[in-house]
Amino acid sequence: MTTEPQVTELILLTVAGEQVGDLTQRLRQAGFYSTMIDSRGGLVEERTSTLLIGIDRTQRAAALAIVRETCRRQTRLVPAQLEAPSLAYQPLMIETETGGAVVYTLPIEAFHRL
Repeated sequence: MTTEPQVTELILLTVAGEQVGDLTQRLRQAGFYSTMIDSRGGLVEERTSTLLIGIDRTQRAAALAIVRETCRRQTRLVPAQLEAPSLAYQPLMIETETGGAVVYTLPIEAFHRL
């Protein structure tokens, strides 16, 4: 008989698709497991992923440190999503911030693995 892990908080975070592979690998190496939901959005219609990570509240600092180290914001040029005949051959480039993470930490009333 295995014992249930102590899960008292849920970290819900949205991260850029280009960073999610490194992040999930580093989280797994540190003993954190996650559920990933893929999506698209933002100004440049970039791939993003939402991770759900159940933790004990004593693990919060360690998990968030991995997110901070892995998901750094960066500035880059991307083609603007404009539809105009004159831009068909010369797309307008805009500077935007990519990467980083949006993190929510929620209390968990109960955790059951069925």
